[in-house]
Amino acid sequence: MSENRKSPVFQNFNRLMAGGFDHTDYTRMVNRVGRGEDHVQVCEELGDKSYAYAEEELQKGHQETAKIFFIKAAADYRIAEYDIVEISDERLRIYGKLLDSHARGLQLYDNFTAEKVEIPYKNSKMSGWMLIPRQAAPDVPVIVAIGGLTGFKEEVHTVAMSLINRGLAVLLIDGPGQGESLYFNKCYLEIEIEQAYDVIFDYILSRSDVGNKIGIFGASFGGYFVPRIAGFLSHKLAGCVSRGGSYEPKEMVGKYPHSLEKLAIRFGTTEKYVTENLLDKMTLQGIAEKITCPLLIIHNEQDPLFNVAGVKRTYAEAAATDKTIKLYPGVDHCVTLDDTEVHRYFVDWFADRLLA
Repeated sequence: MSENRKSPVFQNFNRLMAGGFDHTDYTRMVNRVGRGEDHVQVCEELGDKSYAYAEEELQKGHQETAKIFFIKAAADYRIAEYDIVEISDERLRIYGKLLDSHARGLQLYDNFTAEKVEIPYKNSKMSGWMLIPRQAAPDVPVIVAIGGLTGFKEEVHTVAMSLINRGLAVLLIDGPGQGESLYFNKCYLEIEIEQAYDVIFDYILSRSDVGNKIGIFGASFGGYFVPRIAGFLSHKLAGCVSRGGSYEPKEMVGKYPHSLEKLAIRFGTTEKYVTENLLDKMTLQGIAEKITCPLLIIHNEQDPLFNVAGVKRTYAEAAATDKTIKLYPGVDHCVTLDDTEVHRYFVDWFADRLLA
């Protein structure tokens, strides 16, 4: 390692807080990295410390405290590995810690059940968690919650908690090209991402402990995925929320560090192949017009990664009669500066449509 790594540019304070990163660890991270320590090592050590404390408290019977510190550790590990580009031994080691701490934390909540699920897809499988509020009716609606290109199911943990507190079940899932499904199952990204989510929706419909009303939420690159999925599968959806998404995500090339390399890794191919054969196929042209399920788009007017003009086009072309675009002033990606209001807004939006 030639020099100590800095903290990721696209994980600023607002995004870290929105994703559940602890403010005390933020202060420690900023101070230590600012003094020249390596970002990855600092955050891994913070995670190790929180994980050890969680185990100690669990041994004492302090389940609530243990839960908080397992989830705190998961956030530390998530930020530690976030900016590692390659699927290296270092990344896999830290991500393994992330999966372990997040799993242990999820299973300590007393207001919902947490079931690890593996959904077969082609020659691989997609990994996730089915979270169902306790005492929920057997027809409880399910929200499928997904992250983006670099922030995966664990980054939308806070989204899942808000939805559960409103009485909705959540499937936290890493689809093709994301997180656990990519790193450990070699489930690669596809242009036709809707094929994988058709399988996911059928899996939900096959369960006897949840209902047949399904919503989908996606942030950042996931905010491109979900309207695309809705364009093909609106007949299976009762609502679609895109937060910080894109009409043509190739617009991020040149704005986002190592974007082509990251895309190539997720597609399981080369940067050259991505540039020549895949970038132009990532578009909502001819697809947005087929969205008929209720649609909510949330975006910053000056999002630094995905231009607001793209989501305005998605909104204009969508055929849904129930569609809303909610724009916020500011320059954060995914409207994280207004995260508290945004959370309440889309959770209420889902509840109004799926719990009515």
